[in-house]
Amino acid sequence: MKYITTLLIALPLLLSAEEEGNWTTLFNGKNLDGWTQRGGVAKYEVVDGVIVGTTVPKTPNSFLCTEKEYGDFILEVEYKVDPTLNCGIQFRSLSKPDYKDGRVHGYQAEIDPSDRGWSAGIYDEGRNGWLFPLTGNIPARYAFKQNDWNKYRIQCVGNRIFTHINGVPAANFEDNTTAKGFVALQVHGIGNREEKLQVRYRNIRIQDLTGAIDVITPGNREYTHDGPLVKKNAEWKKLAGDFKFTEGPALAPDGKVFFNDIPNERTHVYDPENGETSVFREPSGRANGLFFTPAGALISCEGGNRRVTRTDFAGEVTVLAEKFDGKKLNSPNDVVPDGIGGFYFTDPRYGKNDDREIDVEAVYYIDRKGKVTQVAADLVKPNGIITSPDEDILYIADPGAETIWTYDITSPGKIENKRKFADVGSDGMTVDKLGNIYVTWTDVIAFSPEGEEILRLTPPEKPANCLLVHKTLYVTARTGFYSIDLEVEGVR
Repeated sequence: MKYITTLLIALPLLLSAEEEGNWTTLFNGKNLDGWTQRGGVAKYEVVDGVIVGTTVPKTPNSFLCTEKEYGDFILEVEYKVDPTLNCGIQFRSLSKPDYKDGRVHGYQAEIDPSDRGWSAGIYDEGRNGWLFPLTGNIPARYAFKQNDWNKYRIQCVGNRIFTHINGVPAANFEDNTTAKGFVALQVHGIGNREEKLQVRYRNIRIQDLTGAIDVITPGNREYTHDGPLVKKNAEWKKLAGDFKFTEGPALAPDGKVFFNDIPNERTHVYDPENGETSVFREPSGRANGLFFTPAGALISCEGGNRRVTRTDFAGEVTVLAEKFDGKKLNSPNDVVPDGIGGFYFTDPRYGKNDDREIDVEAVYYIDRKGKVTQVAADLVKPNGIITSPDEDILYIADPGAETIWTYDITSPGKIENKRKFADVGSDGMTVDKLGNIYVTWTDVIAFSPEGEEILRLTPPEKPANCLLVHKTLYVTARTGFYSIDLEVEGVR
């Protein structure tokens, strides 16, 4: 059986001259010669060969702009940004007296260190807003490195614009609004806040492609798999054991896998590099489902504490949800981000009912501003939850009804067209690049996007949850933590 999915990506440009011989450095590493500041009055200075932009309260967005304009080009920039400061890199941008009193406007490769993770998406600054967000492009969103240097490659040829972040294809679209303009480094305004937040820029260089004719335009690439989903002669590997009940595997930015031992109230970390397992947090609040955001924050369903929390890269814990309509949640179980900065989570009831405040076992949505809404309240006992690779479809496992339901995500926090996907329940679920859904019921069972069973695996213990990383399927199964090699890739 052959499975095919189509991904829109940016193919590399093929230049008529040798690429490395065509670069022009835009920043000399010593001063800001060749640059002009426009907009707000944020502070720009050169420190140790790096352009440092520092926020100033009560000023609009600030832009350090090249004096020269560029049309067709390849631009590369490296940056490091404060985790609470979004910024951007302008290109083909303008500042005209007859347009909003000289306001800088034009294309911007977004720098977005938030949980939304739209870094390298395209925003039309001062004009039309978002042109190419990164919803549905999971690899690009997770390519961002929090509190570290990131590299953008921005390519413009005619009306085609496409970007890469740390080598991963991000935006890819056509637009005819502006054919030529300056490059600019933005420091975003922060309103009345007094903090001095910083963004750093370095290694800024450009290739002028004006007149280039030997160019391959971006196109489509198919991710295909023909044959068995499981690697030949693959066997289950026990990675760790002696737990009471394992759950909630999640992939961290550094490639480590986090999972929970619920009764022992511990969150563990497995390192594939050395095969060692250590304790990340104890007590964990009887945490169950986990998920990392593009910002490197750990979202945790703390069933015992009856809340959903966010732990940032520095270890600071924030409560995202603990009540709905003033009533305490039941026992949050599993969570998945939606691609625009929000989260869906399930809230069944496990344990005693003596302190229960919400009668239904429902599914909720947390938006970017922290508002909690109820999106599904007609399920028996919702548990595992996952989205399709393009994040257009939401899958909810209802083991109470021995059914997996699927919904169309029509807008943030809005799901419609409920339909049966499979006649099994599931604790946790994962998905591969082809859109196949892997569920944990009596076995690990994979279903095609159409709901056809295409694989069944029996781990050494009854599975509770699973996670596909590259071509390794990790499974939490009662007292053990296991893996098996597949032939198909996960979305990350």
